[in-house]
Amino acid sequence: MTPISILLVEDDEIDAMNLLRAIGKSQVEIGDVRICKYAEDALLTLDSWSPGCVLLDYQLPKTNGLELLKKIKKLAPHLPVIVLTSQGDERIAVEMMKAGATDYFPKSEITPEKLRKAFHTLGKMLEVEKGREEAKLKLAEKEEFINKIALLSPNIIYVIDIEKWADIFHNKQIWKILGYSEEDIITDTQNGLTKIINNQDQLSFRRHYQYMRHSVKDTDVVEKEFRLKHKDGSEVWIITREVPFKRNDKGAVQEVLGTAIDITSRKLAEKELIQAKKDAEEATRIKSDFLSTMSHEIRTPMNGIIGFTDILLNGDFSGQDKEYLKMIKSSADNLMVILNDILDFSKIEAGKFGLEHFEFDLKEKLDFLIKTFEIRAREKLIDLQFQFDDDVPHMVMGDAYRLNQILINLVGNAIKFTENGFVKVAVHLHKDHGSSVDLRIEVSDSGIGISEDKLGIIFESFSQAHHNNATRYFGGTGLGLSITRKITELMNGTITAKSKLNEGALFTVVLNFGKAIKLVGEEKAKTTDIPSLTGYSILAAEDILANQILLKHLLKKWGAKFVICNNGTEVLHCLDDGGEYDLILMDIQMPVMDGITAMKKIRGSYPQYAKVPVIAFTADTFAQTAPEIASCNFTDFVTKPFKADELIRVINRHLAFTTTASAAVVS
Repeated sequence: MTPISILLVEDDEIDAMNLLRAIGKSQVEIGDVRICKYAEDALLTLDSWSPGCVLLDYQLPKTNGLELLKKIKKLAPHLPVIVLTSQGDERIAVEMMKAGATDYFPKSEITPEKLRKAFHTLGKMLEVEKGREEAKLKLAEKEEFINKIALLSPNIIYVIDIEKWADIFHNKQIWKILGYSEEDIITDTQNGLTKIINNQDQLSFRRHYQYMRHSVKDTDVVEKEFRLKHKDGSEVWIITREVPFKRNDKGAVQEVLGTAIDITSRKLAEKELIQAKKDAEEATRIKSDFLSTMSHEIRTPMNGIIGFTDILLNGDFSGQDKEYLKMIKSSADNLMVILNDILDFSKIEAGKFGLEHFEFDLKEKLDFLIKTFEIRAREKLIDLQFQFDDDVPHMVMGDAYRLNQILINLVGNAIKFTENGFVKVAVHLHKDHGSSVDLRIEVSDSGIGISEDKLGIIFESFSQAHHNNATRYFGGTGLGLSITRKITELMNGTITAKSKLNEGALFTVVLNFGKAIKLVGEEKAKTTDIPSLTGYSILAAEDILANQILLKHLLKKWGAKFVICNNGTEVLHCLDDGGEYDLILMDIQMPVMDGITAMKKIRGSYPQYAKVPVIAFTADTFAQTAPEIASCNFTDFVTKPFKADELIRVINRHLAFTTTASAAVVS
């Protein structure tokens, strides 16, 4: 492949450096690479230089990538432009692609592997386009001189009688292309065309000349691609350009003048591009299947851990045992946040995290968090300190899970890279806005620290503050400081770091939280009403024993009548036996008969259950978007591991809807 020259339009020096590093590791032969910070410089560069492609940042000083893209397309319409952005906004992608962009990458997705594939595809496209342009140029030149240099032309030139299917004239290029020698040349003019046309194109060949015979004007030039038979049996692709040469007495075209060239190499390149696209789609499918499977396999045991911990917390445990259970529950919740981010990989890449907004006891959450790290700290003889200023409100409104994720990473790093001394978490009131507060959370340590020249890059993706195995501080697969910064920014906060090598580190996070209406202790003192399903009958399908036990406990607690089945076949047997159920909980992945098959049979063969809500009960976080599952028309989805209040809320919502609908029909 010809070396690709690149114009990089990027005003951020760090981003430019990261891109150059990724380009250098892409294992693609790169020609000249020039960098412009401003749109004006890029346009001036393009006036005197023609690169193979442009990498264009969407965010530029004084203008944006869309306006620059439009100007580039006016200046060089066929120049490939790949757009780069850190926003991950699909609307930007649509606008840029409409304006002529070749491709679109969020910066967080750029890797040497992706660049290699992109450059490989781009190179093939450029070669194909170059071949096509050369073919058109050659055809135009040969048409001008066809009457003078027909016998000397390197292209195929011919006149054929499409009324009699006879070869009137041709230069000998066609036989060279098809591998025939002078002695092999076909002399049967009546059957020669039929013998060299590929069998699969015979019908297309005749339809083409039927069209030429009756529908083409004398000034029309018609292009068509055909497959011919090579002497060795292989396919030879040609592209023809033809015009009417002679008409019969009735005005129909009788003879056609044409020229043709061999485009077999171009067709092979196109075939390779199609295969490359299929391979990319297959890779995407495999990744999706893997994530779906891992989602199910990881979340299924987590459902049991979280569910039974909730049950035990509502039991008779007290004192230290209850504190241990609370720490297990808090740790499980934190683990689920991390697991959800890993499994929902596309959202992580795009920087799209869903935020919750609810009241919680900040002091209590942080106490649990500190206790989960106490064992690790004691093992390393580190003094783990926690300071919560008196003027900081205990009850706040916000996302406790994302806050935990931020602090798990910061405190975990601090303990990991502190061999002696202390790790301290301090919470201060940064600013009081009346209805909300800015809290400043500081995580400091006396560990190995970070050199000052690395502080500028530690929050960038795939960056590491230390580069040897003993002191590797950052990096990994995405749940490091880069993700922490993204979560912080999504919560409209800021994160900064101060450090010197061998002098410890201080990470400061400033986040805004709403002031909660509840007073401290009110949440704990509040008695919650036990939800009731008394009078309702539930049919549940679940193959995991631990989940069956958990469901039985909850449904019995809520007063429902219920039947638990191991698979979809047992569900159908229950329906065949005449059981009447108000709602069905259907696990999707089960042995013998899965939930999808069972759901299709229920909707297709049990009309009496057409209006009975069926809730998909699954550990697969990708189930709701899968086409096969979406076509089943489940009433709702509950993802495992579930919370008891979430499950009863979904069940009650659909039972209430069904009851209301039935009452309306009766009235």
